[in-house]
Amino acid sequence: MAATTLPAFNALVAESISQHSQIPPEKIIVLDNSDKYCPDGIKTDQSQDEEGESLAAIFGTMASLNKGALLDKNLCTSNPGNGGHSFRSALLSATDELASLAQGRKIRYVELGPEPFKSSVIITHLINSGVQLSQYVGIDINPESELTMRAALEPIIGPDRFAYLVADFYKTSADDLPALPGSDHNESEVITVMTNLGFQEGNDLPSRLGPMLSRLTRPGDLLLSEMQVLPSSAPASDASDSESDSDVSAASTTDSKLVEEFYHHPEMLKFSSLVGKKFDRNFDLSPRPSPNSSSEDVGGDTRSDYEYIFRLVPLQLSDVGEVAVATTLVSLPIPGGKGKNYVLTNSCIKYTREQFARARETQGKFGVKGWRETGDGSVVFQIAERRH
Repeated sequence: MAATTLPAFNALVAESISQHSQIPPEKIIVLDNSDKYCPDGIKTDQSQDEEGESLAAIFGTMASLNKGALLDKNLCTSNPGNGGHSFRSALLSATDELASLAQGRKIRYVELGPEPFKSSVIITHLINSGVQLSQYVGIDINPESELTMRAALEPIIGPDRFAYLVADFYKTSADDLPALPGSDHNESEVITVMTNLGFQEGNDLPSRLGPMLSRLTRPGDLLLSEMQVLPSSAPASDASDSESDSDVSAASTTDSKLVEEFYHHPEMLKFSSLVGKKFDRNFDLSPRPSPNSSSEDVGGDTRSDYEYIFRLVPLQLSDVGEVAVATTLVSLPIPGGKGKNYVLTNSCIKYTREQFARARETQGKFGVKGWRETGDGSVVFQIAERRH
């Protein structure tokens, strides 16, 4: 489990859910986000083999989600053919910016929470752009991810440039990174690019994430992060240092529906099902269409025993302001007909773009260098530099 410091993010999220719903706080089962990805995270009666299969399935679910996003040329464009980046082209444009900022130096690519398809696309694009890749380092708390990452990346970069750490981000520092291979020991000729993709930045308080990312980097290192965001009144552009106040109350129904639709993607439903199975072997959520109902409890399984609930709740963060947090819960019947408990399966901050910049610059040793934004404004790739 990840080391925790008070206040715990998900405890605050659960409190907000309870305040904005009919679910009593004592009925919400709160997990640390890392609990879902590591072997010792959730104590169940699953065998060691079953636990390994579950962790592999959770990793595969996220990988499949990213693969689909990268293959869809129109995803997030809003109006295909009218300009504006798709998810894939925004990512590749951000990759081009990283190559430019490297200024001819070799790149050591450090990935937090490795994902095979996105990593393959980024690294292949860097190499095709003329960048020399010195080393790839994956850092993941889930031990089931390494073999998949090796199979995906070694054909591209070779086995001698592939390194992996099965470790907790919060207990790891830049000093733990493997030595550079071969002739690349002169670190002045190598720049480290760290990636924190897949909306991971929304999974904890910025007051914890900022120091963690600072420990994992050194001055001059670059950080590429990806977030699903809510819009603000600021005009869209590829690079901006501007900031403005914006909060969850400013999000329109249409804007929040984009977030809601993401959490009703079949792979996200599968993810919550896998977490639910850790508490109830029979738990299952069948894929269903995006919700159009005005019901408070969105979704719902065809079996009445289980519910899948999406909520966008407010949370006040120091130095950032009021943010929206996307949450999903699954219900578990209490034996003896004593009602239901609810497992918090997802919790992810949905900043505005300006709030995301504020979180980066006030809670860590980084300065924002630029942005790449999808055409519909729902996803941004933020490029930052470790400054001191």
